Amino acid sequence: MPGKESKFDAMKLRTMITEVKTAQQIMDAFGINKITLKSHLLKLMQMDQKFYRIEGMDERTVSGNVKFSKNGLRLSPTLLGNYGFEIGDEFKVSSLEEGRIVLEKK
Repeated sequence: MPGKESKFDAMKLRTMITEVKTAQQIMDAFGINKITLKSHLLKLMQMDQKFYRIEGMDERTVSGNVKFSKNGLRLSPTLLGNYGFEIGDEFKVSSLEEGRIVLEKK
């Protein structure tokens, strides 16, 4: 049984890279893992004959899935760093709709 094949979208990937999106943000947008992102990046560089750098490609990725436990939510520094946040950032927490929490950097 063949696995789910992700569709390569050169325009979208190129746009996200020029908008300086992180590897985690690009993986989330495409619904792909880091191995697939590396493959797509290589394909894009071969097509354009140009080198592209994606922030966070050399770092460990962490699933965006977080579990609510008796100790609350734990958002690891790696997870937050993958989305462009830095240690020491302060956040405002809000819930505009049921089942959704939003963190806004102050």
